[in-house]
Amino acid sequence: MAQQEWRERRVAQIMRDFMEAYELSSQIGRALESDELDFQRVRRLVGDSEESALYRLKEECHALFRFDQERSESEIQAEELFDLAVGALFHEAMRFREGYYLTTRYAPRLESQRERGPLVAAFLNVIRSGHTRMRESGAEMLTLFEQTRDQLVILLKEMSESGVIARSLLEDSERATRVFDCSTTELMREIFGDAERAARLAVENLIAFGHYQEADEMVERVATTEPFGSNARAFAIAMDRYFAGEPSAALDGLETWVERDTRRPDLWTQQARRILDLMLENGYEPSLGSRAEALIAELG
Repeated sequence: MAQQEWRERRVAQIMRDFMEAYELSSQIGRALESDELDFQRVRRLVGDSEESALYRLKEECHALFRFDQERSESEIQAEELFDLAVGALFHEAMRFREGYYLTTRYAPRLESQRERGPLVAAFLNVIRSGHTRMRESGAEMLTLFEQTRDQLVILLKEMSESGVIARSLLEDSERATRVFDCSTTELMREIFGDAERAARLAVENLIAFGHYQEADEMVERVATTEPFGSNARAFAIAMDRYFAGEPSAALDGLETWVERDTRRPDLWTQQARRILDLMLENGYEPSLGSRAEALIAELG
């Protein structure tokens, strides 16, 4: 895998973990206000293990962004600011976790023993103060999440050529619209300049990595203009049929694609040629072989 592709995949994973953490923080905020919060949900958000969404996010950001040898030393870049924001977010969330744990675990037990002496009363005062600070820390955490989300958008805009990023957002579009608080069309326009362009990048990425059924589903689900949409579906369905063991259906689809698509992206042409050559090598019945040869000639 090329270095750029590897990097884009890691950023896409960082984006997914951020969205998970963001939604958890929103749930925690609502549950805290209604006094229905449980510690298990807090632990899912922040902790010192891979089970915590914010811990994974922090570790991934540090590993990818802090040791980037190509980063400029003269100015702070978008990815570095995002990394710093995630670090601050993790520490604020840990403060909230510790405060929540202390106040919910010990306050009820101490209240039941308040008559046992001045030390218990002193601890109760400390815990009451800690409860106030815990709520303040929770509010600060939610504010930091929103600011970090905005910085993530800036970072993603610098990767507006990435089919990996477009695909990740469109595959989880419902969560993306909740986290980024806008429609899918608005989000794609903000990051990629145009929603149609984002859809094309996502479909092309799926086809490039052999996810033909998913590419077909993506075209059906998102807005793509013609003739790109119908051409992409014809090609993706044809390739999917070949790998499903249906060479005749694959040839039907490729003939349709070749007839429709006069531009024929180079990568798609290479993939089509590869399976047509395999058809000839595998010695299918003469009629299929003749059709495969005709398509090879047409593709040049």
